[in-house]
Amino acid sequence: MLARTFFLIAAMVAVSVGLPAQDDPVMGTWKVNVAKTKLPPGESAEALTRVHEPIPNGIRITRPLVDANGRPTRGTWTIQFDGQDYPVHGDPLLDTLSLQRIDRYTMEAVAKKGGQVHNTMRWDISRDGKTMTWTSKRVLPPERAGTTVRVYDKQ
Repeated sequence: MLARTFFLIAAMVAVSVGLPAQDDPVMGTWKVNVAKTKLPPGESAEALTRVHEPIPNGIRITRPLVDANGRPTRGTWTIQFDGQDYPVHGDPLLDTLSLQRIDRYTMEAVAKKGGQVHNTMRWDISRDGKTMTWTSKRVLPPERAGTTVRVYDKQ
């Protein structure tokens, strides 16, 4: 009886550690689906690709950016799922980003510039893991305030 109880507890602990990173629906390469993406007037839906790589209790995000001089560049950020602010380098619109994992298929983020909330974001992954709906509610700068919805397909 004691051996069976020990086995059951060990199995529960193993499951609670989580699934391997390759089974995490948030991780992988995501490409924007221009046909399904709704942007505010004046914003373009370029062929944006994001790469999400797992790190312990967090994520490394790599995506294309445009620097302050209008030149293409790449941004890479390593962020924990703890809701704390982490520095963002290479994005002229943001200084920090925080992430919280709501559940296996949902993430929420807050981006700040100069300590002020720039926008809030929510990532919703479909149950089959093939589609991500990224919703951003921008507050700063005021002239660009509004909601942006991008739909990404997993590659």
